[in-house]
Amino acid sequence: MSLLYRRVSKLPNYVKAFGLLRGIALLLKVERPLLARSKQVRSYEVPWAKAPIWLRDSVSDHAIFWQNMVKRHYDIEQFPHAERLKQSYQAMLREGKRPLIIDAGGNIGLSAIWFALKFPEARILVLEPEAENFHLLSRNIAPYTGIEPIQGGIWARSERLSIQNPAAGAAAFRVESAAADGETGIRAYTVDELLARAGSAEALIVKLDIEGSQSALFRENTGWVGRSHLIMLELDDWLYPWAGTSRSFFECVSRYPFEYLLAGEHICCFRDFSASAETPA
Repeated sequence: MSLLYRRVSKLPNYVKAFGLLRGIALLLKVERPLLARSKQVRSYEVPWAKAPIWLRDSVSDHAIFWQNMVKRHYDIEQFPHAERLKQSYQAMLREGKRPLIIDAGGNIGLSAIWFALKFPEARILVLEPEAENFHLLSRNIAPYTGIEPIQGGIWARSERLSIQNPAAGAAAFRVESAAADGETGIRAYTVDELLARAGSAEALIVKLDIEGSQSALFRENTGWVGRSHLIMLELDDWLYPWAGTSRSFFECVSRYPFEYLLAGEHICCFRDFSASAETPA
């Protein structure tokens, strides 16, 4: 695809997201030839963000900007179910509770920024296991006091993880249980540990972009699922054919009264707290 064609085809999305003049300006800056991987970091002014967004000169970072800031990958306003989620958010605030959002697989922090702009009173725990991604994530989210960065992964048990494919692109790292014992490897957090860290019994949103790790996450210790108002999961079966990465997820969530809506590569599971259902053992 030529550079000119790519810019023209993406122009309506940029204009819709940022307005005519700023959309064109951002398009010309962001949609340019890039190296596959680069350590060069540049800032980009996004009209409705609190501070500039920092991206490496890499295909991965710019693709994440396109998904999160231009296409608004995690915008749930398109769904009628979003109204009840906003009501739950407001109800928590009225009760003196601080709504909790868990963003697992935070990459460079753009999804966490999106949630912070949409739910400004929420506490957001954003996890990213890879060191270079985490460094840029911390830089991007620094102006947002409600976001807490955590270098680590999300898992069904508290243990150590390792990156299975270190040569993969910055948006495609996978983790697995570390072979070594002790303190080596990446810290794994359970959802219950994250809830305890935030002093919360429930999560408003649990967003999961964890490259197949949902297979392990939903296999055990899943009581938190029934206490989550919205679970957003990027499905990876297309990327890992016949690996069954989503089977434990569907087996788990099917025990609760969720309603399911598809948005691009991910599925949004809205918990219907008005429906009666037995909590699985």
